[in-house]
Amino acid sequence: MKQILLIFLLISSFELLAQYVPENIDTSSHKKELLYGVFPKERLPKLRNFSISGYYRFMTNVRNLSDPYPELKNNPRSIFVGDDSQIPQLSLNIAGKLSDKTNFSTDFFMWSPMMGNGTVENVKGLNLGVSLTGTHSTSVGNFKVLAGGINWYSLSPFTFYTNRGYNRYSLFERNPWDPNTKAVNSRYEDFYNNGSLNQDTRWGQQAFQGIILEGNDLPKGFSGAFMYGKTQLNGGFAPIPNASIGGRIKKTFKDNYISYNTFNSNTSSDSVKNESLGFNLHTLNFLFNIKKIKIEGEVGMGRFYSKIYDKGWGEALDLKVQFPKQYTGIPLEIHAYQISPRVINNNSVFWNSSIREANPSGTAEGSQLLLVPFASSMVQVGQMTNNRRGIELNTEFKIGKLKATIGHSISEEIENISSQVTYSHPTNNLTLSRFWRWGFPGGVGPYGNLTKVYRGVFETLSLTDVDGTGKPLNKKRFNTMELNMKYNTKILKKDFYVYYLLTLASLQKNFSPITVFTEKAYLRTYYHQAEFYYRIMPKVMWTNYVGYERIIANYDTRVNQVTRRPKNQTGWGLATGLDIMMNKNAGLYLRQRWFGYNDSSFPLDHYKGSETTAEIKIFF
Repeated sequence: MKQILLIFLLISSFELLAQYVPENIDTSSHKKELLYGVFPKERLPKLRNFSISGYYRFMTNVRNLSDPYPELKNNPRSIFVGDDSQIPQLSLNIAGKLSDKTNFSTDFFMWSPMMGNGTVENVKGLNLGVSLTGTHSTSVGNFKVLAGGINWYSLSPFTFYTNRGYNRYSLFERNPWDPNTKAVNSRYEDFYNNGSLNQDTRWGQQAFQGIILEGNDLPKGFSGAFMYGKTQLNGGFAPIPNASIGGRIKKTFKDNYISYNTFNSNTSSDSVKNESLGFNLHTLNFLFNIKKIKIEGEVGMGRFYSKIYDKGWGEALDLKVQFPKQYTGIPLEIHAYQISPRVINNNSVFWNSSIREANPSGTAEGSQLLLVPFASSMVQVGQMTNNRRGIELNTEFKIGKLKATIGHSISEEIENISSQVTYSHPTNNLTLSRFWRWGFPGGVGPYGNLTKVYRGVFETLSLTDVDGTGKPLNKKRFNTMELNMKYNTKILKKDFYVYYLLTLASLQKNFSPITVFTEKAYLRTYYHQAEFYYRIMPKVMWTNYVGYERIIANYDTRVNQVTRRPKNQTGWGLATGLDIMMNKNAGLYLRQRWFGYNDSSFPLDHYKGSETTAEIKIFF
């Protein structure tokens, strides 16, 4: 009897195990596995590619201004719960695969601004829309379609791309898209070792809504892409036709390639399409490796057209040559560029500084300006603008545990168009942007010369050496030097990181091989930022920041009517905080900042205060 019962149990066990098939098993070719079963148990294949993921992000900010701007005197204290970057607190992604060749996903969010308006502000709905991704592999090549929703994509730097820079920036303030890391020090260790951080799919790419078709691994090394739809600069709530269209044809041979790219935008000025405005851009970009020398670049032609502006086509040229250490003693990159003022594309790596035009749909609520005027901007090394030509040198070296990267930029305008200059305040840039939480207002501040952008603010300065029409008498010349130093050691057997970022820049009317430090410069900006990170416990990182900036203008710029002096600005920031990993998927981030700023020439331009920020981010 015992033997019969044992045999019965064994047969039942085999039958039960046979119902479970491990992932990636082809049932038609694994009959033996199905007959005898597998162990351990696995879920059914139809469910193996269905997933629900997302994150929850709580953030609160408490600000106290002991010396506020005049427009903020009635509200010197602020307690904010939510996200002033307008990112939802809860994001839920539902994704699945119908087969190995087709997948789908959709995003939902919940957002509670807590403005005191009751349940109407507890928003829930689509975050990035319903996006369908399909793939199909054949003997000819691999094909892919992206449709609907918002997809993050890139073509080439001049057509559809975002600037990635040279990894010279501050780490202290977290971005909404920054992920949690496996170890509490990974963020700072990666930056020390690699000079870069892990970012999500948005890094270096632009948002696009519409349809994208790709063909890869085609015969003879060809690949291609086609896109039709809207960028963040199209759209709005006004019922006026507008769209963007672009694509590329790429030929790859070994580790080299050459690609034809195009991107075009058209917006009707009225509902019957009698008039329109937009831009066209056609380029060739390439990459060649010759005896370990890397040569890459892009050349093309572009134009902007509208009822009141149509000056034809202009050139866009960009060339980078990277020499390895064996040729020059240290790694060296030489970067040269020239972008005509007639070349416009705010979906690319370069900023517009020449044409003040707006999309008619941009006058409607919920839309953006098509061409945001930045005037003549003082920019970081690596950031390009149109109406400018320049050359940059970048290198890096290591002495023991000290690592350093250096960038030097010389550039000048092609045409003297604008009498205005813009620059930023990196020491307290994020803090300053929180003075105006909602929207992106311009003309704010005690003298109406500040403009808020996403997580930042830039200031506008007017030149006074102009002719009777307001046109500047001279072309502007720019110089920027950047130094980023990184050091890693151990204190009491625990990791300690030190980072220092120095930026010295000037704007003047005459050519100079280096940054100008005298009154000959229209404007001089000196930025110092030092950061210290210490792993005090296995899951706790102590973070610290010190920033100092000096900004000085000369008498060929706007002066104050009372003091009769030009801008003379000083800003400082002192901050500390903790990164606490509660578990591998949950992090707590605390920041305490004290800040101050004063312009000794403009009596109303000063502020001082402190702010406390707490963030909890949980991924699931």
